[in-house]
Amino acid sequence: MNASLRERILELAPTFALAGSNYSAAGITGELYSFPVNNQPNEEIVIGRVRKDELKDMYSYYLVEKSKPGRSVYDLILSSAPNGICPLCGVGHAVTLDHFLPKAKFPIFSILPLNLIPACRDCNTGKLTAYAKTFGEQSLHPYFDHGKYIDDQWLFARVEQTVPASIRFFVAPPANWPDGDKERVLSHFMSLKLGERFSVLAAGELASINAMLKAYIVGIGPYAVREYLNACTMAELSLHKNSWKAAMFLALAGSNWFCQTGFQLE
Repeated sequence: MNASLRERILELAPTFALAGSNYSAAGITGELYSFPVNNQPNEEIVIGRVRKDELKDMYSYYLVEKSKPGRSVYDLILSSAPNGICPLCGVGHAVTLDHFLPKAKFPIFSILPLNLIPACRDCNTGKLTAYAKTFGEQSLHPYFDHGKYIDDQWLFARVEQTVPASIRFFVAPPANWPDGDKERVLSHFMSLKLGERFSVLAAGELASINAMLKAYIVGIGPYAVREYLNACTMAELSLHKNSWKAAMFLALAGSNWFCQTGFQLE
């Protein structure tokens, strides 16, 4: 960082601290959508004596760049992903950081750790510069959104009677949830294209399930098939109520068609 930029950035230390505090408070209350959007051109001064592009470039040049000291912060945040899995979709490998509030619209949060989420490439590139304008449009934030979003099941699936069988995923939050919370999980599901991505994963898993059922259970009958699928459902639900596997096994166990003949069709 050149001396001039360093001096101008240091002048903003109290501003950055306040911005971080405000972000944390808004994250807790689910109001990250309420921050004003910055649509000024990159070359304009937006805070103190610092241009918008300089704020954005702090992430690219001083956090992502492997030769910079800030890279240690980047790597620390990336390593916080549970088992290296993207916390946004729960399936991809976390290989990059995603700005929950995009730096192009919210440059003050360009290098704020709370705004940087470990993510897979699909989740990171899928969002691009999209941002929420209302409470319900917000996707789920891994650092703040716990409670009902994890404890209550809202991700479900249905079995399509195709040859071979296929799975379609959908969102169905509990009826007693406030409308805003229902909208949020749907926004999360739609913005990250989780339905399509989960269906692809389920197709691969179904091929293995069908092969196993045909080899070991077909002679026993549909009751044994359902018992096996129910056991798989309980195991997956105990790990994560809103995983695609939990939704898939629940749908399979509840499908008379699949338990009787669907798993045998190729």
